[in-house]
Amino acid sequence: MPKPPKTRCSGTWTEARYWGFIRSALRRAFTRYPVNYHVRNAAKRPYKGPNKLQKNEFQCGVCKEWFIQKATQVHHLVECGSLKSYADLPGFVERLFCEANNLQVVCKTCHNNITHKEDAKPKRERRPKASRVGGKVR
Repeated sequence: MPKPPKTRCSGTWTEARYWGFIRSALRRAFTRYPVNYHVRNAAKRPYKGPNKLQKNEFQCGVCKEWFIQKATQVHHLVECGSLKSYADLPGFVERLFCEANNLQVVCKTCHNNITHKEDAKPKRERRPKASRVGGKVR
């Protein structure tokens, strides 16, 4: 199989590398999105364990166990989808920067399990695309 042409960034990046860079930058921006903080705050309580420097802990929305912040992630209930072209950009951004009802705090173990289950399904059995809401395509 021939290597894909390097058409981006002065001929040093492939299309896949370019869109990976854009996707990564948007996901980093999501970490500072205020709704992300609201979802985390709704799932936290004061830490009562032996580590006196630890202030809060967060409840996983799946297994209901309590974890320190480093061991949790914010999960999108409706996946953000792919970002492989400019046509995908508006839908991806809309689903990434969603409201709190589409987000939940989960521990890293549960998040990996959810992700691997979703990736293991054949494409026809996966959740419907997020662009379909109420039977209408956006």
